[in-house]
This record gives sequence, structure tokens and C-alpha cells, in this order.
Amino acid sequence: MAIRDFLAVPAGRGHRFPAVRVAAGLLVPLLVLILLGRTDLTMCAIFGSLTGVFGRSEPHWRRLRHQSQSGVLMILTVVAGVSMSLAGRGDWEVVAAATVIAGTISVAADYLRVRPAGPFTYIFAFTATAAAPFTGTVSEAALAAGGGAATAIVLGIAGRAHARRHSPLWHRPTVPPPDRRAILQHSGRYVTAVAAAGSLAVLVGPGHSYWAMLAACAPIAAVNAARAPLRAAHFILGTYAGVLLSALLLQPDWTPVQLAVLLTLLQFAGEIYVIRHYALAMVFLTPVALLMGGFVSMQPVWELTIDRAVETTIGAVVAVGVVLLTTRQRGTQAPSIANDSAAIEGHRYPNPS
Repeated sequence: MAIRDFLAVPAGRGHRFPAVRVAAGLLVPLLVLILLGRTDLTMCAIFGSLTGVFGRSEPHWRRLRHQSQSGVLMILTVVAGVSMSLAGRGDWEVVAAATVIAGTISVAADYLRVRPAGPFTYIFAFTATAAAPFTGTVSEAALAAGGGAATAIVLGIAGRAHARRHSPLWHRPTVPPPDRRAILQHSGRYVTAVAAAGSLAVLVGPGHSYWAMLAACAPIAAVNAARAPLRAAHFILGTYAGVLLSALLLQPDWTPVQLAVLLTLLQFAGEIYVIRHYALAMVFLTPVALLMGGFVSMQPVWELTIDRAVETTIGAVVAVGVVLLTTRQRGTQAPSIANDSAAIEGHRYPNPS
């Protein structure tokens, strides 16, 4: 049954238009920065544009609110990461800061009911910008991230014209108030997993512990002990395949425009599968994460490949352990977080585009 679940790929109807919207939100700010000759700001703009992944299947009034909230959180995490980079903070300081950010944003995202839930994307933004060399200023980083977020939000609202032609009307659902105890418990899982995975990766010394902290966040989004191992398997196998694809894509010497188009196509493919099959999505999204630094500098290919494989394994195994230890009964969901999610996820609505 587990193998059958892993291999199953649901139909793709309703996913293409949101994927186009997210991909366009990535391409536009990249091209603007390339034309301005500020490729040093592309990583900040990319993370700002990932605001478009939030509320991708929600009604437009809800999407606008959630993307605006997510955009603010994304800008703050980018600024925090860039500040750490400029200050020359070490690995242990980055792990400590990422742990605090994971717990804080987990609480904020669950309280605001932002979907996809959890701090995964924000931890990615913080740790990647903290680990990357940066030559600009904090205000420039904030402006680049803000421009990417604004582009994503505008494109999200622009989809309303498409929705009016293709989607029926829907009504605002009634959802219960957030369970504060469950929110704090879930935040504690992220704090424990991120701190443990980051610390272990630093001790092992693969070179880039931030990917281990990312890998620790992914399975916890599954909420319950029964689904966490499957989610971890998706993340591990998808990332392994993704780093191999990255090794091939890192061979050519891409021009900035070619790299921008390549990242856009990979992001589009990842968004097509991210809800349908997480492992397939990671095959395409992992190269986005590894190639975005190519606008400024690039690690040796095989060193990068091995680092990511080691860190993925560390983070995912730690996360599954945390979920199993903090869930009282296999298959029992943490109350409120999972149930509230079901009430407000985009799957409850006709595709609003």
C-alpha cells in the first residue's frame, strides 16, 4: 500500500494556470534585475516571488490577504538572512536564528491560516541568504524581495479575470477558531527538528547545514505519524533525483537570461506536481534551489551534490523521529492544525486560477 501511495500521481486538472502564475512571478523580477545589471539581488527577488505559492488555489479575496501576509514574512526573513550574511555570522549562530524563526513563523502561519502551512519556504529564504555571499545593502535586499512579492501578488489578483470566465461562485467557509495549544505543540516540533538537524549537520560538517534544516521541515508538514515517513520518503528520493539533475544542469555556462528562463521552467514544472506528487515536484524544485546562486557564484558541482544528499538524509530522518516521538498514536493527527487545514485548503474550492 505504501509503494502504491508513493507511485500514485493524481490527475493534473486545475494545476496549470496557478503554475504559470507562479512561474511568471519568478521570471519578471529576474529579467528586470538582469536589465538593471543587479544580478547580485536575484536571490532576494526569487524568494520574494515565492510569495506566489501561498494561497495558490484559494478564492481571490483570501489569496490577496494570505499572499500579502506571506509577502511581509518573506521580506522579513530575507532581511534577517542578508543581515546574518553581512555580519559574517557562523554556522551555530545561523542554526540558532533559524530555530527561532522556524518556531515563530510556524505559530504565525498557523494562526493566520496561511497555506501551504509551516515555515519551510521562510526557513529556505533565511538560511539560503544567510549562507550566500552578499555585496549589496540590507535596504536593497528588502527592495528586491518586496518587488518579487509585489509581482506575485499582482499576478495573483490578475487571475480573477480568468476565474470569472471559468469558475462558479463560492462562499466563505465557516472555520473554527485556531487551537492555540495545538499551534504551539506543532511549532515545538519545528523548533526541535530544525535545531537538531542543523546542529547534527554542523557537527558532521558537510559544509552547508541549511539544507538539513529545510529537510527537517518538510515531513513535519504532514502533521501525523502515519504520513510523516511517506512525506520524508518523497522529500529524500525527490531531492536525490533533483541533485542529480542539478549536476547535469550545472555543466553548461548559462548566461543570466538563459539561467532566468531555466529557473522559470523548473519552477513551473515543480508547481505542476507539488500538490499532486511531492517527490516529482522536488526533482524540479531542487535544481531551482541549487542554481539560483549561479547568478553570482557557484560551488563545485560534485561537492554541492554530495553535500545536499547528506544534508537531506540528516534532516528528513531527524524530522521523522521528532514526529514519531511527539505524536501519541500512529495515524492520529494533531488536532486543529490538520482539521482546520482541511477546511480552508484550496482543494475545498473550485480552482480560482
